[in-house]
Amino acid sequence: MKIVFVVLTLFISLNLGLSQNQEPLKTNIKLKQKKEPVNNWALKVAFSDNGFGFGGAKYINFSEDISGFAEVFFGGAKDDREFEQTDIFGNTYTPLKLNRLFMIPILNLGMQMRLFRDDVTDNMRPFINFGISPTAIVYTPYNEPFFSSFKYAKAKYTVGGFAGAGLDYVTSKSSALSFNIRYYYIQLFGEGIRSLETNEKKQFGGIYFIFSYNFMK
Repeated sequence: MKIVFVVLTLFISLNLGLSQNQEPLKTNIKLKQKKEPVNNWALKVAFSDNGFGFGGAKYINFSEDISGFAEVFFGGAKDDREFEQTDIFGNTYTPLKLNRLFMIPILNLGMQMRLFRDDVTDNMRPFINFGISPTAIVYTPYNEPFFSSFKYAKAKYTVGGFAGAGLDYVTSKSSALSFNIRYYYIQLFGEGIRSLETNEKKQFGGIYFIFSYNFMK
């Protein structure tokens, strides 16, 4: 019996010693986090009461939901009272028109904030944005042919602002489609520009519908 007792005592002591010397298993496995595609740059077209415009944008991402951007837009402008007419020979003209107006360029410097990250799917990204818009209003004489009239071009400069909301729809890791509706306030200070002989135009803002093709990174 003594031998059995001694053997059991040694066995229990050996097990206790081994269990105290064991350390938890350490692993160096690191899970690679999937990178979320974000806007890098974009090509854009815009539609408004002033007509059609086009441009591009570059984005800088500050966090998951906030980014800054710089946009350049080129487009036309017109007075709300302009109406094109067609003569008997099929030529179009605008009665009382004095100058052609262009917004070259609209430079938008702004911030964009993504909304509802946890409430909608990752490829649907609603956002709001706002910023400032330094703008050059270029005007050329209407009685000159379109291209040669730029020899007589003049310009006035102003600074406006905008605010809007929209939605990015991510189609792949490298591209997305975007729709943005914005309201611009672009006002000339001092004298306006005569698009029509009978009217001076000073306000060049309004509602703009902007469609984009975004390149992701």
